[in-house]
Parts: sequence; structure tokens; C-alpha cells
Amino acid sequence: MTAQLYDLALADSDVRLSPYCWIVKFALLHKGVDFITLPLRFTEKENYPGEDLKTLPILTDNDQIICESANIIAYLEKQYSGPALTNSSADLASVEFYKAWMDTCLFPAIGPRLFVRVHAAAHENDKEYFRKTREKRFGKTLEEVAMSPGLNEKTATALQTLAAPLVRYKYLGGDKPNLSDYNVFSVFMWQRVLTSEELYEVPQAVGSWIERMLDLFDGYARGAKQVA
Repeated sequence: MTAQLYDLALADSDVRLSPYCWIVKFALLHKGVDFITLPLRFTEKENYPGEDLKTLPILTDNDQIICESANIIAYLEKQYSGPALTNSSADLASVEFYKAWMDTCLFPAIGPRLFVRVHAAAHENDKEYFRKTREKRFGKTLEEVAMSPGLNEKTATALQTLAAPLVRYKYLGGDKPNLSDYNVFSVFMWQRVLTSEELYEVPQAVGSWIERMLDLFDGYARGAKQVA
């Protein structure tokens, strides 16, 4: 049976932006699991495959319903014998480090530039919900978030940190990509589907890594539809 991934969509249902959904898509491809994606917008929670489910991604597979990217990753590792997403305790430690770095450095640097773009590209039925929930979270308007002071400096610092291992290694996982790569690259996919504009300067090592990630799995990510 083909797995089904409920995937966050914008007004154009073929544009899928959620970094957490992108992590799962890369994990499914890495494990060699056949899957299809089912688009759902921000306010279509009534179409979730379970009454108690509140967030995407959601995976249905073999009569199982698994919610949230971390839980889905754990399920895939246990259920499928394809290439491991992490091969050692050292890999797991790296995953935890990069997740913490994403939350404290990468998201705060790149995210504020994107929320206004998400709102603009969202379905009309989703715009009020998206603005209200995000502005409550940040305590300011989306436009004010986009003008947060120090974004350029935060971005430069975050990308210099990311570039450090990529100067020597092709991937954060070494010679081959692993879950650390998929976690971090999901943020860049969030940006890529929203805009083709160059929002900041990217170190060469990071830019080369982004191109390699886009080429993985026959260019799956490179072929993702972008906001027109």
C-alpha cells in the first residue's frame, strides 16, 4: 500500500512550503518508500485523517496514522529497512545539534523574511488565520516582523556556521546526506518555494551544498513548484 503524506499547501495546491513536511518527504525518498502527497491548507483541519490531529505533516501507512515529523522519522526508521537516516549515536547527536541550531539561529534569521510572503500566497480562506496566529506569536505585525533589526547579521552568522563543515564535506552527513541535511535543507526549501529572489549572500560552500541537495532523488526538490 502506498503511504500518504498530508502536506501543507498554499492557494495553489501544488505549492508546498512546510519545512517539516519537506523533512518527511526527504526521509521517505531516502528510505525508498513509495508515497503520494495530499495537499491541505492551513484551515482545512476538518480533512485531517483523525479528530485529535492538529498539525502537519501527517503520514498514513499500513493502517497507521503518525503525526509530526519527529514521530514519522522514528516510524520510518523502525518500519523500513532502506538506508538508515542516521547510522550511529554520533549521527543522532549531530541531528540534535542541528535541530537546536535551526531553532535558535537559522529560523530567526530567515523566517522573518518569509511570513509576509506566506500570507500573500496563502488561500483567501487562510489569510486571516495565518496573520492572526503569527502576529499573536510574535507580538507584532507580519510587516514589522519582516523589518526585524539585525536580520542580515543573524543570517551571515548562521550561514558562516553552516559553511564550516561544508567546506570539507559534501554533506552534513559526510560523504552522503543524512537526517541532519534534510532537517537543515528544509528551511531553504521553505524559502525556495516562496521566492526566487536572492534575499541574502550565500557562502560558496553552502550554495554548492544547496545545489547538491536539489539534485538528490532525480531532482525531486528542484522540481518543486514555486509561487508564481
